[in-house]
This record gives sequence, structure tokens and C-alpha cells, in this order.
Amino acid sequence: MDIDTLQGLKQCPLFKGLAESEIIDLMHTVRYRVIRCPKGEIFAFEGLVCQYADIIIDGEMVATLMGPSGRVVRVATHQAGNMLAPAFLFAFDNRYPVTVEASANTTVLRMMPTDLEKILNSDERLMMNYIRMLSNIISHLTKKVRMLSMSVREKVSLYLKEQSRQQQSKNILLSMSRQELADHFGIQKYSLLRCLNELKQEGAILVEGRHIQILSL
Repeated sequence: MDIDTLQGLKQCPLFKGLAESEIIDLMHTVRYRVIRCPKGEIFAFEGLVCQYADIIIDGEMVATLMGPSGRVVRVATHQAGNMLAPAFLFAFDNRYPVTVEASANTTVLRMMPTDLEKILNSDERLMMNYIRMLSNIISHLTKKVRMLSMSVREKVSLYLKEQSRQQQSKNILLSMSRQELADHFGIQKYSLLRCLNELKQEGAILVEGRHIQILSL
């Protein structure tokens, strides 16, 4: 196993609490291969059967969902250490619910579900880590569903508050462009810009590029 692959696995929540030597020993007991996906390439289409356990080693992928109106909603951004569709891998209906596209040149470690099952059963820590991963996904999707039912203003306000909490500051730096943020909310870009402008005019925020200072939300 090369150093880049090892570093990617160390970032994966599945291997949390394991030493490098333990990760190497575990991966020596299963079959896997490393595949590369160039930027802009579709890694998985919505409805495709989830046949493999895929872990991003390096790069970034974006999961999107097409709404009934044809609007594309950004569901999640996957980076190094993320496992793709772990909640669907062992499901009876194990088809991808989203389309996954490489937003950067991406390297992925791929193994069969039977090999993933083998290492899960070989170490209780991995099994518990996998359960936590699934629990976090459910929590994330619950918040996503709640957000989709909100007004644009509620979505933006909630997002800014969450970013302020995560960054531990009233001065926050957005990690996404305006278009990416609009896709994340499932709204039109002009609706997002109008909402930010209204909040700015009301004295709730100050906006300078991707930097936003929260004054009163």
C-alpha cells in the first residue's frame, strides 16, 4: 500500500482509532484496487446499482439530485476519507439515489462488499465506526429534508448560523460559490442573491465576497 492511499484511509471515519500498522494489516487481508476519476467525469448515475465499497483517497466528488421541476439540488460534497453511499451498499434496494460527479481529479479505493464485510467482522471498532457513519448520514438527511421545507430566508439564516457555530466566529468564510450554495439549498441563484442583499440592507449581515460578518440574525 502506497503512502497516499494510507493517508486517505486514515481520514476515513471507518478507520478511526486504528494505528497505521493496523490499517495496513487489515487491508492486506482483502482485495482492493485504486481507480482514478478525472474532474468532470460522472462516477455514478442515479439509479445505478451500488456494487462496490468506494472510499475517496484524494480529490472531491459532488452528489446531486434532480428534482421534479428539473432543478438540480446539491445533496453532499465528498472529500478525501469519505465513503460513497455506505447506507445503500447492503440495502435490498441498493441503487444510487443521487448522481455522483468528480469536481476535481479524484482517486478512489474500491473493494467488494464481501471484503468490507470481512474487515468489519474482524474488528469491533470498525463495526462501531460503520454504525456511526450510518447514523451521521441519517442525521444529515433529516436536516436536509427539514431545510427543503423552509423558505429561502430560513434556509440562508440557518446555514449562516451553523457556519458561525462550526467556525466559532461571527466572521465566516463560505466554502462554496454563490451558485454552489444555491444548488445546496435547491433554489435559483438570483433568489439567494436577493435574500443576501435583503439581509444586508436590514443590517443583519455584512457581505464581502465569500466573507460574511453576522451582525444580527
